[in-house]
Amino acid sequence: MREYPIKKKHEISDELLKDLMLKIFGNVKKEGEFYISSYGSLELIKVKLENKKLYAETKSNNKKELYDDTISKYNDFIEKATGYTAAERKKLLTKI
Repeated sequence: MREYPIKKKHEISDELLKDLMLKIFGNVKKEGEFYISSYGSLELIKVKLENKKLYAETKSNNKKELYDDTISKYNDFIEKATGYTAAERKKLLTKI
């Protein structure tokens, strides 16, 4: 499971996370504390908010022809959920 920090002053809640998943991936359901979806080459997208962090787990279905669109949608989702762009997230990882 990946852990993404939430940018300071970025507004996100369980309800906003659910709405965001529905808007970007077209489907979402809640199982326990997790919101679950799927899209393109991702068979499973499982996320939750906890302690000002987004926890995400994904599982691929090997539909290579859908990979580019899927990664674009997933990055868009993570950016809107955390407030950090892909470049900013990469920079944060290099600081560790």
